[in-house]
Amino acid sequence: MNNGRYRESRQIGRKPAANLHHATRVAERIGRPLNQFVTINYSHTACSPREASAAFRKLLASWYARWLRRHQKLKGRCPPTHVWVFEAAGGQVAVHWAVHIPRGLVREFRRSLPQWIAATVGEPVPHDTVKHRPIYNVTGLKRYVLKGMDPHFAPLWKIRPVPQGLIVGKRSGFSRNLGPTARARVGYRPQRHRSTGWTSDATA
Repeated sequence: MNNGRYRESRQIGRKPAANLHHATRVAERIGRPLNQFVTINYSHTACSPREASAAFRKLLASWYARWLRRHQKLKGRCPPTHVWVFEAAGGQVAVHWAVHIPRGLVREFRRSLPQWIAATVGEPVPHDTVKHRPIYNVTGLKRYVLKGMDPHFAPLWKIRPVPQGLIVGKRSGFSRNLGPTARARVGYRPQRHRSTGWTSDATA
């Protein structure tokens, strides 16, 4: 495995998987539930597989976060809230992105996505590059995006592991307000149980 921008991985490690698992619950705790599920297929763009993760993180920082920060309806009161996972099954490099979008801005968000992607890959993208749908079952979605985790730990979350290919760069992530420091700030205390794996003090 390489360090830095071009490190390689073939699965989500135990710690990143646990952070994603808890992040979905923290989103509920702080009143910003993950309500939109977006898949961006970078294999449909001019972006090389080696640069896909970096391109997506640029989209997060330079376009999505800036859109939230500057939107007149929000007045900076809605910080980025999301989790994401890259996969490369079947030779297709794609990112699954579960995100909280405020009520009334979903259509604008969806219209903006192709423009943001184009800005970060260098040219317009085909219409089938992006798929999005509302999230109704966070538990089911979590199991879906974590299917590429380390197979030794997947059973703890009742997840059936499926190999998701080689990813270059950061494989998964979450917004700052859903991370370990934020968890402590809102009083979320994960506890490890022998039979079921990680849970929280509030919900199983």
